[in-house]
Order: sequence, then C-alpha cells, then structure tokens
Amino acid sequence: MRWRIPYILLMGVVLAGIIHIAVVLLIPQYSTRDAWAYLSGRTNLFSFTIFEDVSQLSGISEVDPFFSYGVCRFDIEEAPLRLVGKQTELFWSASVFDESGKVIYSLNDRTAIDKKLNLLIIDPVQALDIRGNEQAEIENSIIVEANIRLGFVVVRILRPDDGWKAENQNFLKAIECSKFLTVEPQQNLEN
Repeated sequence: MRWRIPYILLMGVVLAGIIHIAVVLLIPQYSTRDAWAYLSGRTNLFSFTIFEDVSQLSGISEVDPFFSYGVCRFDIEEAPLRLVGKQTELFWSASVFDESGKVIYSLNDRTAIDKKLNLLIIDPVQALDIRGNEQAEIENSIIVEANIRLGFVVVRILRPDDGWKAENQNFLKAIECSKFLTVEPQQNLEN
C-alpha cells in the first residue's frame, strides 16, 4: 500500500516523458506544413486563385465568412510581383505574407492610391534597378520592398450578404497577378 502512490507517480512521469519524446520527434513532419506548402498544392505561381469556399483557407490564416478571398503566390527571385485590381466601393484589403505565413505588409482600400489595388513587391536589389529606371506604369503603385524570396498575397473583399457575391466575384476576377518585368534603360550608342 505504501508503494502504490510512488509507483503511480513514477508511471505518470514515464508516460509524460514518452509523450514529450513523441512530440519532439513529430515536429519535423508537421513543421513542413507551413502556409507556403499548404498553398502550393492549391495555387500556381503568379496566378490569382479565387477561393469560393473560405474554409479552404483555414490552413493559412483565420478567415471571416463575411469576406470573399483570393490568393496569389510569388517567387521574387524569379521576378517581382505586380498585383493590380479595379476600383470598387466595397471594403477590401490585401496582406503580403512570407512563406511561413507571417504578415510583412498590409493595405486596404482606404490606404491605397485612388482606392485601387496596385501593388508591386520587390526585393532590395530589384528596388535599386527600379529606382534607377523610373517607369510611368508604376507611378501609382505601392511599392513593397521585401527581403524575402517566397510569399503570397491574400486579397479579401467584404461580402455583407449573398447579394454582393456577384460584385465580389467581379472584383476578384479582375485582379491581375503577374510578373513585373522591368524595362532596361536605353543606352546611348553615339561614338
């Protein structure tokens, strides 16, 4: 009888140790399932994907059923990202995430120029190229200089009720997610 309590405590400690070891050994398997990996199987690079069912996005962030969502994945080493959308009266927001799902930049219709989605995501080296080569087409763009390689942008638009679904879909379908190719400055070939 005297040994029953210490025996139960010892077995509890052993069981806790086994559980902790199992958790530590399972961490590498689950850590590769980050936001980037989750979206890789559902979206293409430099392509805007509309998610009809918001529960499909629950793997990357908290979703609100009163919003419609779309996602664009990018690889800055391949090319800068240009994300352009049309103007709308409904509230929208766009958040830039790194590959692990951490927000690095966010904007909405109130902070955007002329309430239009016009975003250019570049790395610091590409920023130097663009600054040395002013281009009229990016004059109204919000330029996000991000020191990341892989990332994605989540665009969401308010849908107070199902009557707004068509307008939301039109806004999301009009979004262009593309590579931004810089124009090389013309060199003066005079001798």
